[in-house]
Amino acid sequence: MREGLRRYRDLLRTPGVLRIAVPSLVGRLPIGMLTLLFVLVVAAGTGSYGAAGLATAANSALTAFVGPVLGRLADRGRAVGVLVWCGLAQAGLLVGLVLALRGGGPAWLAILLAGLAGAVNPPIDPVTRAVLPRITRGPEQMRTAYALDAIAVDLTYVVGPAVVGLITAVADAYVATLVAAAVTVVGSIGLATAGPVRRGWPAPPPNRRRVSPLRSAGMLVVLAVAGLASIAYGLLEVAIPAHAALEGHAHQAGLLIAVWSAGSIAGGLWYASRTFRTPPWRQYGILMLGNVAGFGVILLQQNLWSLALLLLFAGLFIAPTTTLEFTLVAQLVPDESRAEAFTWANTSVYLGFAAGSALAGTALAPVLGTPDGLTIAGACAVGAVALGALLAWSARGALRVSPD
Repeated sequence: MREGLRRYRDLLRTPGVLRIAVPSLVGRLPIGMLTLLFVLVVAAGTGSYGAAGLATAANSALTAFVGPVLGRLADRGRAVGVLVWCGLAQAGLLVGLVLALRGGGPAWLAILLAGLAGAVNPPIDPVTRAVLPRITRGPEQMRTAYALDAIAVDLTYVVGPAVVGLITAVADAYVATLVAAAVTVVGSIGLATAGPVRRGWPAPPPNRRRVSPLRSAGMLVVLAVAGLASIAYGLLEVAIPAHAALEGHAHQAGLLIAVWSAGSIAGGLWYASRTFRTPPWRQYGILMLGNVAGFGVILLQQNLWSLALLLLFAGLFIAPTTTLEFTLVAQLVPDESRAEAFTWANTSVYLGFAAGSALAGTALAPVLGTPDGLTIAGACAVGAVALGALLAWSARGALRVSPD
């Protein structure tokens, strides 16, 4: 662990890294806030949790489908403009959502505004991940940078809901939404004004036609594996709260999810402290097998205490796997297509998570909240991750190929 901390310290002392990392973390906090906020404010303003669910779904869907377009614009040297204008537009739409709901606006308007806010979600994730390889020193430091980025994602989903809870405790969800709008502007403009982003993207080599990231077979493998794993996460993030409510401790569902994220953070810290001779494409298959074991042990839970301990273990594999996904994406596509590639990775995760949540809310709805509900949902999650592990191993040859 001490070696990992030393590597993080050296990374943050590298010129440009801290200037990228801080606004990136700030700008991503709303991602961890908005899912909860859409439920709270739309339900409060319309009196309908159905409308709240549709607003959340519209936001995620448009984020997933429009993201690659924004990434492509960033790759064409327009990252600064995309970050600034999307940050301002999303903030304006969130303010408009609050005004519409406070004014008694119809549910369809809330759903529309939430969806449009997703369409202009600033591409902070892909821009950050595209820039990091250009300012880090060598493959090991790049891996440490991606491990730190994976940990930042987990922190977003721990800190974001906590901030929402704190603000709603002293004010209300409308105020929390306005705070999220302000944080979006600060983070996106802060990242846009960072030197490595302002200096623009490298021009494509002469006489080489720009190639879509989706033309890479290895990239398609990573997208498919990440999507399958996200189905498992979507399943359990519905099943765990239902199980906690069955046990009479619905208020502890958030704590259980936080423990899961804490395990991921610990795994990321450990992973960055190690030097591996095994190539990334082989590590990916090994860690996917670890994820199968992690989801599998959840089936052994007997009560909420044991579930928390098993989730802590399961989380250990998340950040290292995510780090490897980032590393593989960076290696499998040309530099001039990297931001778009990372937006496609986000799209895969969003769609997989949505599919898992939808499966939990439809086919598994009759069993969730029953004594066997978590076991059945967990078995489905294990199956999805096992398919991902099988694909990562069987198609590992494609992960070794670089378009360069």
